Amino acid sequence: MPKKITKDTAVVHASIDAEANHGIVNVPVYHASTITSPNLDDYRNHRGRYDYGRIGTPTSEASEQAVAGLYGMDDCVSAPSGLSAVCLGISGVLACGDHALFPDSIYGSARKFVENILPRMGVEVEFYAPLISGDEMAERFTAKTRLLYLESPGSQTFEMQDLPALIACAKRHDCLVAIDNTWGTAFHFDAVAHGVDVVIEAGTKYIAGHSDVSLGYVIANGATAKRIREYARFTGLCVAPDDHYLALRGLRTMHLRLRASEANGIALAVWLEAQSEIVAVLHPALPSHPQHQAWRRDFTGSAGLFSFVFDEAIPQKAIDALVDGLAFFAIGDSWGGYESLINQAKIKRTIAPLPQGTLLRIYAGLEHADDLIADLEAGFARLRDAL
Repeated sequence: MPKKITKDTAVVHASIDAEANHGIVNVPVYHASTITSPNLDDYRNHRGRYDYGRIGTPTSEASEQAVAGLYGMDDCVSAPSGLSAVCLGISGVLACGDHALFPDSIYGSARKFVENILPRMGVEVEFYAPLISGDEMAERFTAKTRLLYLESPGSQTFEMQDLPALIACAKRHDCLVAIDNTWGTAFHFDAVAHGVDVVIEAGTKYIAGHSDVSLGYVIANGATAKRIREYARFTGLCVAPDDHYLALRGLRTMHLRLRASEANGIALAVWLEAQSEIVAVLHPALPSHPQHQAWRRDFTGSAGLFSFVFDEAIPQKAIDALVDGLAFFAIGDSWGGYESLINQAKIKRTIAPLPQGTLLRIYAGLEHADDLIADLEAGFARLRDAL
């Protein structure tokens, strides 16, 4: 295989070893707990490639190596969910007495972990405004700061952080940088080139891609990767082999689904921006987004996930009439699957101001854009009838 190939080709061929599997191109599902040794000497000296199912099998190894290769990093450790990967990526590099910085726009479930669990571990937690500058960030570093956590765009409100400035600031203070890159993915944000040390991605979303897997990945290099893998092993974190298999299957078509979802998302965002009841469409790929230039600088594409905000004068009953009658947008959490979704945001902020008006988050799936827009048109007609 050539040394340098595109990510499109890489995901199609990642972790395929047909010769080792009797010509079968898909890595088999190894259901395993006990893994035996041929003799006691081999057992004592851990000579086998695998020694216990929880620690690793050919199925989990294939899944993890495929994602690590996609990012161009040394190792990838899987976790039972995207949130579990967030917790692993954070806990795996922090210790009692450390200080860590988190954006006020962090994913809500991750925020609960940061606020409620990290302090019990003796970690000092500080939240910062997502649009903080590098100079302002520098004032928040102390001799105990060990982690700068990034999430760009921000969950629900889609602020684009000044990633180069913030990462450079962390490097000057000899501080690790972690990012939740689920929105950007390895296709649209090059974490290594930007100097990120720990990448977290919810495999539940675009990697698995079919709304039937709960999975997360933590990707890192060198000693940091070793530390994270040890933490996962010592705390018993592992993922069922069937989920690894489904994630590998989804990975093969991830680039195609991501592009289709991106195109649909932009089409919906442009259409929504033209509706008089909407005061803001929070999609970084739109020129109207306040940090659009930061998105253009740092990202090569976008996800199909964004939010939009209704004028404060629009009553909840009218919004309910719009959403409840939609044919192709299911009401629910998660995203990255084949089906379009919509929900009403539940946001906690202590620093960053929230948009004024009702905020809905929308995920553009793989349906035809014309059908999705027609569905929204009918919904807005119901909204206007309810006013």
